[in-house]
Amino acid sequence: MKILYFGCDSFGIPSLGKLSASHEITAVVTSPDKPAGRGMKVCSGIVKKWARSAGVKVLQPEKLDGKFAEVLKPMEIDLILLVSYGKKLPASILGIPSFAPINVHPSLLPAYRGAAPMEWALINGEKETGITVITMSREIDKGCILASERTSIGENEDIFELKERLAAISAHLLPRVIREIGEGRAKAVPQEGRPSYTRKLTRKDGLIDWQKSCEGIHNLIRGVKEWPGAYTFLPDHAGSRCLKIFSSEKNRRDGRCGNPGEIISVSDRTLEVSCGQGSLFIKEVQVEGKKKIMAGDFARGYRIKAGMVFSKGRNCPDGQN
Repeated sequence: MKILYFGCDSFGIPSLGKLSASHEITAVVTSPDKPAGRGMKVCSGIVKKWARSAGVKVLQPEKLDGKFAEVLKPMEIDLILLVSYGKKLPASILGIPSFAPINVHPSLLPAYRGAAPMEWALINGEKETGITVITMSREIDKGCILASERTSIGENEDIFELKERLAAISAHLLPRVIREIGEGRAKAVPQEGRPSYTRKLTRKDGLIDWQKSCEGIHNLIRGVKEWPGAYTFLPDHAGSRCLKIFSSEKNRRDGRCGNPGEIISVSDRTLEVSCGQGSLFIKEVQVEGKKKIMAGDFARGYRIKAGMVFSKGRNCPDGQN
């Protein structure tokens, strides 16, 4: 089968590798190259790099318009596959392939339609999620279900770990679905149940509210670890600079151990911080403009002591990774 792939990040790379062994990837469509890093050097995305290494044609349209549709028509495409592309395909493109275009969505639809479903599942403390393969329609994430697979979410699993597992599940599901489509055996079932929706993360979503429970803050830290990162601000004696927190561990004490945001104890490895309910052990941090370090090293370098309180501060600067 001749497949035209739309995707922009690493999530679909395992699927591309698996499918290319038994199908023809006619071309990949990905985002245009853009400047990145301190030197703002123009860089290629991971999908383009994969395609170049596999000898697959790369298309990087600025717009998905009628002109681009005309470029695709001569390719005699059997199937369009969209995995983490981030843009809605117009009818002029959806109608090109022989079979209905399909999309991989990293949630159990109709739950978590929209952007950042994996991140929000972690932030909301969900215990399970999954992969759903659907037919594409003019309305985002509302197509009929071709296949799905559930998986539990670990209590301390972060966005990087969850993405890797769901990407592997996607690579496992897609070959079967595409084979069934080609053989005329695929069954497309309408979505059932009450839908829920998510939105794109913003930088402000990473700001820690220490009034929340230790569980809620722990979930935020693991959910936004890739971007924008969970952040708070150093105690006033250290200049109220932004402090990103990359890993934590819950301490389920009853009631409060101090005021929200108050540092209860400092050890060689962690900081214990009081939350609205319970406390949190902070394990790995990054001070604005510095390298990522262990919390114990941070405490020694910035003379952090029990009784100090993280400040409300401001928003993290746009330039911090």
